[in-house]
Amino acid sequence: MLRSADVSLLRRIFDSAYRRARRAEGKGEYREAAALYVEADMPDEAAHAFLVHATRAKALDDRLASFQDALRWLPIDHPRRGEIEAQIGLSVLDEAQRRGVHTAEEKRRLQDAAHSLEGAGRDAEAATAFELLGRMDDVARCLEKAGEVERLEALLQGTVEVSRREQRLRRLVADYEMAVAVGARLEALAALSEASELAPEDVSLGSLLRGLEARMIRGRGLRLRVGTAEFAFFGEPRVVLGRDADVSVRGASVSRRHTEVAIEDGGLVVRDVGSRNGTLVRGVPIAGDLRVEGTSEIGLGDDVEVRVSIQDGVLHLRVLRGLDRDLVVLAGEHSLRPEGLRAGVSFEGGHPRLTAFEGANTQLGRQPVAAPIVLLREDVIDVDGVRVVVL
Repeated sequence: MLRSADVSLLRRIFDSAYRRARRAEGKGEYREAAALYVEADMPDEAAHAFLVHATRAKALDDRLASFQDALRWLPIDHPRRGEIEAQIGLSVLDEAQRRGVHTAEEKRRLQDAAHSLEGAGRDAEAATAFELLGRMDDVARCLEKAGEVERLEALLQGTVEVSRREQRLRRLVADYEMAVAVGARLEALAALSEASELAPEDVSLGSLLRGLEARMIRGRGLRLRVGTAEFAFFGEPRVVLGRDADVSVRGASVSRRHTEVAIEDGGLVVRDVGSRNGTLVRGVPIAGDLRVEGTSEIGLGDDVEVRVSIQDGVLHLRVLRGLDRDLVVLAGEHSLRPEGLRAGVSFEGGHPRLTAFEGANTQLGRQPVAAPIVLLREDVIDVDGVRVVVL
């Protein structure tokens, strides 16, 4: 009488699917062999073939699919199931360590792997997976279970340092937001620069810093629209007029640098600075420097005329004729006060500031402001109902 083992052996010998599966294994075609073992109703052999294929697979998806296929053909109480689930978790962890975790799907897969590793008793590896996900509480739990005291102590120390860094970052960002809103732009720039140095990997901070730096105005020149009038300010008691000069005035006969007007020894001096079409004072061409008294009209070539004078130690210029007609220029070292605005403009450290007069109601955007405002490009300010726009 044949025993069951003998019947099984004979069945294998005469089963064509079994024989083809063995040949496929011999050729290293383990996934095909696994399918043939399933056809021959040999689940253990199918699972083994899938496992061999998984260990040889280079692509993560192929490896994980083979592990899952192996689990499908093993009984729920099979002793190897825990080992296979751990191998799945280790494969995902290895890929995450090599390539990083970027997408939502990669994070979900790594989280599943971390739980599988912890369930399989691979607590140290589970801790590594949770660390890649930034889940420090889970990391600490797994390290404690794994008995990795030194790594746990390092984690706790690092967590304290990270917490302090995050608190500092939050304070700096809050300081930046408040400072930029109330016009303290140099303080805002300092806070944002420190925050960016503290977290160089934070793309949003870098973008904010570049945006703020791009809006900063450096130098001694500024243009504002005050109500419907346009003003140019210059922080020295001398100014060069021209197409591409301290103050830009445009005209067909105007040179890049055309005429300089300055306060020297308390008086008004006009000089041509090598223009192509010359400078005229009261219609007469000048050569070199000319000291003028009171209010005078000067011509820049044939099509631009400017009225110049000194008022309270400040140069006042108004374009009377040309493309920039009605532009008013104020130049001096102290507060420059445009007509019709209860505020003055000054230049300190190369940055223009607008300071409202005492009692004036000033708003930057919708934020009430009492202190001087370091001006940025595109600022919109309201001073007692007069709209001021930085051009």
